[in-house]
Amino acid sequence: MAPATMGAMDDDEPKADGKRWNLNIHYQRAVVEEVPETARTALDVGCGEGLFARTLAARGLDVTGIDEDADSIRRARAQDTTRVTYLEGDVFEADLPRESFDVVSAIASLHHMDISEGLERLKELTAPGGTVLVVGLAKATWRDIPREMAASVVDKAQRLVRGYWHHDSPCAWPPPHTYGDVKRESARLMPGSVFSQKLLWRYTLVWTKPASEHGALED
Repeated sequence: MAPATMGAMDDDEPKADGKRWNLNIHYQRAVVEEVPETARTALDVGCGEGLFARTLAARGLDVTGIDEDADSIRRARAQDTTRVTYLEGDVFEADLPRESFDVVSAIASLHHMDISEGLERLKELTAPGGTVLVVGLAKATWRDIPREMAASVVDKAQRLVRGYWHHDSPCAWPPPHTYGDVKRESARLMPGSVFSQKLLWRYTLVWTKPASEHGALED
């Protein structure tokens, strides 16, 4: 089972955002297409050095990126900060207004938290009608062995072609929860959410918060 940034072909040279590739970036480029056209504000939880925050800002959103790691925030601020405000802190402790962000994202950060508490916090911060976007890591079980074997082959081919950008933000491995745990908890806490287990050791989760209590009851 591959860790988040494992690979002999790692490329640590600075690159423009559009030329960077790793497993998280591979799938975040898909979830960003789920950003509603009406979205104006975003919160990127566990933003690292800010690649996804900058991606959201490039789509015209005013973005807040938050991360506990001081070095990650320093590197993020040293890059493009257009329409992005970076906060160093714990998303559970930070004074962030409830139900105020049109998009709340967590790219490779949810496995740093208790799954239930993490999903609840993302949900709490999302504005009515807003969207939660997650690219996550989870622990494989024996049922995932065929997928793991196929992923290993595809991963090696991708690295040979693209190179691999290795970030320097803190990693947590192995993840504390399984894909099944995430699927069950997201279905319970975010009814109507779309969970998808991906080939290359990741899953995506997309959820739109009901615009009203009436909509929540209908779910």
